[in-house]
Parts: sequence; structure tokens; C-alpha cells
Amino acid sequence: MSPENRTRVAERRHSQKSLEELAAFPEMNPGPVCRLDRSGNILLANTATRGIFGIEELVGRCWLDVCPGMDAGIWQRILEQSEPLQHETEIGSVCVMFTHVRSPDGNLIFAYGADITAMRKAERKLAEQSAILSEMARFPEMNPGPVIRTDLEGIVLLANSAARNVFGEILDGGCWKDICPAIDEAAWRRIIEVNNPVPLEVRIRDCDYVFTHRRDVSGRLVFIFGADISQQKRAERALRASERMATLGTLAAGVAHELNNPAAAASRAAEQLREAFARFVEANTLLAAAVVSPSGRQAVESVQSRLREYSARSLALKSLERSDAEATVEEWLERHEISDPWDLAPSLVGLGLDPLELDRLAGMLEGEALAAVLSWACATYPVHVLLFEIGQGSARISEIVGALKGYSYLGQAPVQSVDLHEGIENTLVILRNKLKAGIKVQPSYATDLPPVLAHGGELNQVWTNLLNNAIDAMDGRGQIAIRTRLQDAWAVVEIEDNGPGIPEEIQPRIFDPFFTTKEPGKGTGLGLSISHSIITERHKGEIAVESRPGLTRFTVRLPILQPSAAAEPKGGTKK
Repeated sequence: MSPENRTRVAERRHSQKSLEELAAFPEMNPGPVCRLDRSGNILLANTATRGIFGIEELVGRCWLDVCPGMDAGIWQRILEQSEPLQHETEIGSVCVMFTHVRSPDGNLIFAYGADITAMRKAERKLAEQSAILSEMARFPEMNPGPVIRTDLEGIVLLANSAARNVFGEILDGGCWKDICPAIDEAAWRRIIEVNNPVPLEVRIRDCDYVFTHRRDVSGRLVFIFGADISQQKRAERALRASERMATLGTLAAGVAHELNNPAAAASRAAEQLREAFARFVEANTLLAAAVVSPSGRQAVESVQSRLREYSARSLALKSLERSDAEATVEEWLERHEISDPWDLAPSLVGLGLDPLELDRLAGMLEGEALAAVLSWACATYPVHVLLFEIGQGSARISEIVGALKGYSYLGQAPVQSVDLHEGIENTLVILRNKLKAGIKVQPSYATDLPPVLAHGGELNQVWTNLLNNAIDAMDGRGQIAIRTRLQDAWAVVEIEDNGPGIPEEIQPRIFDPFFTTKEPGKGTGLGLSISHSIITERHKGEIAVESRPGLTRFTVRLPILQPSAAAEPKGGTKK
């Protein structure tokens, strides 16, 4: 074969190989590839194309019918444009972008597909995340309560409108530790060291807020969310006042009874004193005329000393002893021919004058002087008795009134130095009517317990609630032990009774509002709840209960020095 022929054969083989490689190219493409004529008829479709459309035989079909979303308008643009035109379509769950490329002579159209499902999913996720971030960015301003963001030093980086309304423009670039009244260095260290939210209650002007602090553990930020709890606090204060009035109302009947007895006794004694004093004046006139000797005057002075001590002598005699003594004195008077012996005998016995003393007096007096002195003594005795009864009644009334004033701390500052023992004793005086039924109180007070800085009236409300519950639990008979002690910087008060105890299953609920085990109408269920609030919130103390059959002990721990109340903001404010 000539060299020319060999060259032509080699060229034909190379051309054939190129054509075969070119024909194999669409099948090698992992994406869909189609060749179309100007009418849109499919002239060639590779395996990937058939797989996407799910049609085994595509050749001869019209691209406008096969490709979703492809219409005559788009096809016309493909035929007219010299630049490739893209068309995105969804085929089942697959998103495909077809790029249509026109051949140089314009007779053929090549469609190259790319699976962009993953890309579109990523774009949608990105859009969703962007929307979330945008919403998060709007969150502080949308929040009706104060929202503040600071760095770990407390410098304010962000504050929403609600926060600025509360604190004013001082927030911009200010230090939260200087702005918030409840924040000190110890509180701030706790905020940035713990992972849990740290709530702090603050009073700003006439409003109460709770600011919850939480450190972003993944960054160097502290987020602060505020809530206005003024309405809740007002409701709590009203509830506390209502319960206190209910407690005072419960005690009113007993106190009225306690006041009525001595008042009635004093009034009765004052009425009787008028008549007794008239007899005393008459007897005194007769005595002055009858007693003239020195021995007679000595006898009168002896009787007068007995009159000053009559109460002790009178109370020392029991009924049976008094009756026997009166009978013996009456016989003595009859023997000495003293008139009206039955009328004189009770007073003479009250003065402690037995027959031996009467004999001594008779030896000191002459003639009618003995009868005059004894008559004068018996007329004077009721005056002293009635004056003593009036004094006793007045003292008892004064004691109750003083206890009431001390109980409520009328006329004193809201916070003062409080003697816990005095408050407990005043409460016992107020409750004395309920304690008479058969309940024995055993106080054991620590001598080294100092006063505490506290709301005295509110603490007395706590003692009333605890003692009242103990009295009711024992059904009028039992023992109550009251103990106090000093423990480090705490004053500890224990009130213990030997009643039936509190069932174990309800002990966790006894401080819940409106929870009561008493019959309807006998308890509001607020006493222990408000007592818990007074001790823990108002005084930063602790109250706990331990109970079993035969023993219930409430333990109250109070700091000797009460933490100062929240003050105004440290900077300027703006409403």
C-alpha cells in the first residue's frame, strides 16, 4: 500500500474514533444531556435524562411536553437568543437546572441539566435561618418588658425601649452594676459564675420588677430580662393586710372578753365603794369619840397595818378554812357581847384577826372602845378590798391595752429594733382567752438574744398564726413550748406543740396559699403562706416545720440585722 493510502486509512480511523468518542460523550456525562431540533423534538437523550424523567424512550418526543414548565414562549426565546438560556424545573423531588445552548448554525439545541436540589435546600435553610436571625434581632424591641445585654464587666451593650423607659438614657454605655439597685459585687460574681438564671427583685420608684440575669456560656455576654410585678406585689400586700385583719378579727372576741371582765369588776367595785365609804366615815366618827387612851391608839395602828396587808391574808384562806374561822370569831364576839357578830366576823377573818389577836386587842381597849375599834375595822375593810379590786382591774386593762399596742407596734416606724421575747409575750396576752381552756405554755427564752431589726407587727402576726394553729390542733388541751436561742448571726424561735401532728403527705404543701386542713369557715389557708412570705421575703429569714404524731415544731430563723430594702436607681430616670 502506498504511503498516501496508508495516510488516508489512518485519517479515516482517527475520524471514526473521534466520532465514536463524541457519540459516547453524552453517556459519560453524569447529568442529563439532550439534543433537540428546532421543533423541540428529542433527537438524543442520555441515560441520566431517562432516569430523571422516568421515561425509557425519549427520542421522538417533544421537549415542550416532557420538561415541566417549558412552554412555547420560553422555547421561542431559546431559538432567538444567541446566549444560553436557563430553565429551572422540579421533576418529582429533584430540582434540575437545564441550560439550553444553540448550535452555531441554529439547527440544533443542546440541553444540559444540573441537579441543584441540594443547593436549593441549602438556600431555603439559609433563608429560614436569616428570618430567624432577623426575628431574634427584632425580639428585644418587641418584648414589652425591659431587655438588656451587657458584657462580663456589666457595660450595657443593648437596651430596648422598655428598659430605657424604666431607667432612662443612663443605660446607653452605662454600667449595669451602677444602675440596678440590687446589684453589688457579690451578686454580679454569682451572675457570671453560675449557669442558672439569677433573678433579683428591685423596687424602682413606685414599681416592683424582677430582673432575671443569665450569662451566655458560649460567649462573653449577660442577658437581662425584666418583668413588672407591681400588680402582683400590690395583691400580695393586700392579701397580707387582709389576713392580718382576719387574724385580728378572730382575736377580737377573746380580747373583748378579757377586757370586759376586769372592766366589769372595777365598775362593780366602784359602785359598791360609795356605800362602803359612807359606812367608813360613820365608823371613823364613832372611833374618834371612843378611843382616847394611848393603848387604844396602839390597837388602832395595829389594825391599820393589817388593813394594808389584807389581800395576802384574804387570798391565803380557802373557803372551808374561812367558814370555820368565821364561826370561831363569831363565837368570840358573842362571848364579849359585841353586837351584830355575824356581820362583823367575815371582815375580821379577812383581816386575819383570830380569837388570840382579838384577846390581845381586848386587853388594850377599855369599855365601849373595843366595839368601836372592831366596828371601824369592819367598815374600813370593804373600802380597802374594793380599792384593791379597782386597782387590779385597771392594771389588767392596762396590761391588755399595752399588749395590744405592742402587738401592732402602733405609732412606731415600719422597721425597728424588735425584742422578740416581748413580741411573743404580747401575743400570749392577746391569746390568753384561748389558752385558758387547758393549754400550758412553757417559755424558755435565751438571755443572750439581742433585738433584731424587723417589722415588729408582721412578726407578731407570724407568732399569732403559729400559736393559733397549735391551739386549734390540740383541741384545747396540751402543751406548747416556746424556745429562743442565738445561733451565729441568727435569732432562732421554736414553737412546738404535742398535738396530733401534720400528716407527712401534706407537709410539703402547708405553706401553699389557700391550703388548709381545717373545716370550712375555720381557716382561710393563708396564715402559714403569709407567715412564710413575711419571714423569707420581708426579713430574708427561714421557716421550717418538723412534725410527727405528738410533736409539731416550727422553727423560724431571722437575721439579727435585716438587709436594707431596695432603693431608687442609682442614676437618672425617665418615665
